[in-house]
Amino acid sequence: MFRLYDRATRTALNLVDPFVHGDGTPPATTVWPYLRSHLRPLRVIILLSLLMTALAASVEVWLISYAGRLIDMLVDSSPAAIWRDHAGSLIFAALMLIVLRPFIQFLRHAVNDIGLDCNGASLFRYRAHAHLTRQSVGWFQEDLAGRTASRLVLMGNYATAVIFQSLNAVAFGAVYMIGIVVFMAQTDVRLAIPLLLWAVIYGALMVWIVPRVVRAMETFMASKSALLGQVVDVFSNFDTVSLFASRKEIEDNHTDALQFTRTKLFEARQISVGLRVTTIWLEGLIIVAFVGCGVWFWSQGMATIGIVGTTIALSLRIANLAEWVMDAVGRIFEQVGSVREALQTLAQPMVIPHEPDAPDLDLRAGAIEIRSVGHHYGKQDGGLESVDLSIAAGERIGLVGPSGAGKSTLVNLILRFHAPETGQVLIDGQDVAHVTPDSLRDSIGMVSQQAALLNRPVRDNIALGQSDVSQDAIEQAARKAHAHDFILGLEDSKGRRGYDAHVGERGVKLSGGQRQRVALARVILKDAPIMILDEATSALDSTVEAEIQSALHEVMEGKTVIAIAHRLSTIAELDRIVVMDEGRIVEKGTHDDLLAQNGLYATFWARQSGGIIGTEDGNQTGDMS
Repeated sequence: MFRLYDRATRTALNLVDPFVHGDGTPPATTVWPYLRSHLRPLRVIILLSLLMTALAASVEVWLISYAGRLIDMLVDSSPAAIWRDHAGSLIFAALMLIVLRPFIQFLRHAVNDIGLDCNGASLFRYRAHAHLTRQSVGWFQEDLAGRTASRLVLMGNYATAVIFQSLNAVAFGAVYMIGIVVFMAQTDVRLAIPLLLWAVIYGALMVWIVPRVVRAMETFMASKSALLGQVVDVFSNFDTVSLFASRKEIEDNHTDALQFTRTKLFEARQISVGLRVTTIWLEGLIIVAFVGCGVWFWSQGMATIGIVGTTIALSLRIANLAEWVMDAVGRIFEQVGSVREALQTLAQPMVIPHEPDAPDLDLRAGAIEIRSVGHHYGKQDGGLESVDLSIAAGERIGLVGPSGAGKSTLVNLILRFHAPETGQVLIDGQDVAHVTPDSLRDSIGMVSQQAALLNRPVRDNIALGQSDVSQDAIEQAARKAHAHDFILGLEDSKGRRGYDAHVGERGVKLSGGQRQRVALARVILKDAPIMILDEATSALDSTVEAEIQSALHEVMEGKTVIAIAHRLSTIAELDRIVVMDEGRIVEKGTHDDLLAQNGLYATFWARQSGGIIGTEDGNQTGDMS
């Protein structure tokens, strides 16, 4: 029996493949077009859900109508004749109750709860994730990661709940109401009049009050999302918060956010409580009207006692159904507000659009050319100002300059984390704007000053993006990065050791130097033709840095390298050094050439070699990263 049940429920699950891509960017802030854009993969489930819902509602109406006929049979028949004259009808009703009704309800719930709920949530999350991961790195810097992740995961619940409730409650209620009207009209069309009048009042109430529920819930969900973002922001930077903010200040800020969220929830619930009370009044109205009409018709000899009994049962059932449907409609539009609020993040257009038929980067040598590139992040100043730079294939250059000079902006434009506002970035003569982002980034290995790791095993952090790499290759890269020995000594809270140990969120369980060595091992293993080193050894002590610099020189052999450095000694031996200031290239040449020019680089070098980096007039060098 269990195997049969398991097979049936798995069949319902497998009616839909939720992992199919959508067509482009979903329509932003427009809920119904967004939902419709996801319905095609779910069409089989939706049709089955409507069919099962209609069957289930029809069975319920039939059972209540049969109860009225049964009362009439009992009134009109003697005890001895009831089984003789109506045995077939009674047996059919019994089979309907214990066999057909449970079977139809099983099919209905299997389709809705398993086929729709499980697959719908996965489909919405899958497509939202596919869209977000196509956004630029710069886009992710504009919002809190925790809030974005929360909206992605919860969107699956919100959107599926709208579809589920629409099919399960509204469709069921509509079919049920239609069935009752048809049944009552067949008995006496006048019995349907109270129900129709009540339905008009009920519908008018929903039209008037539901938009208010939507607006209130949308405001509440926005406040709750902001609350979540604040909590994530504090917890993810708890070390800094603990150092600089008092406990009272932390609690006061959180209390203010909670109070605001509480107020918005109160405003939404204030409307819903009024709605519930009004629904209860409507329930009483339909009971009085329906039963009153039935009793009046019976008193006039126009209805049997069975019809009266049926009107009583139907009125009670309609009363319960009205509250259920009202609750469902309220939940639907609550979720609609939640979907609309989440779409502010999940359906934003691509900041850097992808060309649909863009070719992969054809990397032949690794030459990089920057042509009149300007980028100010949409502002009037900062960033880059018409930069021209040619880097030959296999050339190793150093980028230096004070903080804000544009070094990181230049690197981000090469990686296409941002798109230049003017000019072009070319690799081997190909504009990076017209190649696939994946092929571009596959060709580049990077280690940044803030070495970011995922909360995964050390092994996975080193082999990130390379699922087929061997353990020997991972360990060899770790040895070159002087990380192997400390990795073997790692153990996480669950007892996992060495390369299996998890490193915590953003690698928090490792020291800064350890994180940077793991990141170096990752770029060594990737062995990309172009390397970008943004303060790659800044978190290392001088002894380890010297050892790794030696390893890096070996790894950089034959590659095109861009190295941003604070300590000028780490780049002095590179082929060429480019000095930037205020978004422009102001000097270029070898270490010796730049010293001979006695310009900005020579000033930096004199301050570092003279040991006055920390002085008041020398803080440029301290800010060169």
